[in-house]
Amino acid sequence: MVNFEKIYKKVGLQIIDRCHGAIKITKHGKIIEVYDAKRHIWSNGLAGLIIKEECKKANLRPWEYSNVRNYVIKELLDKSEK
Repeated sequence: MVNFEKIYKKVGLQIIDRCHGAIKITKHGKIIEVYDAKRHIWSNGLAGLIIKEECKKANLRPWEYSNVRNYVIKELLDKSEK
């Protein structure tokens, strides 16, 4: 059986890499803005779309998207504390 936590974390890191780490986030874990290198724009509503696209590439189900989003937020908050 596959460890789903590892898959969620891997997809979360792919999302951060896709945005080149250019994700603005609050201290409480809310995503404010995201830069998408594929579209070359900053947007405040684009985070969900990027997460959805990367999750579809990884063949995840729609109910798993929130788990990936939590890993993205957790990784960004951990990086900002360092």
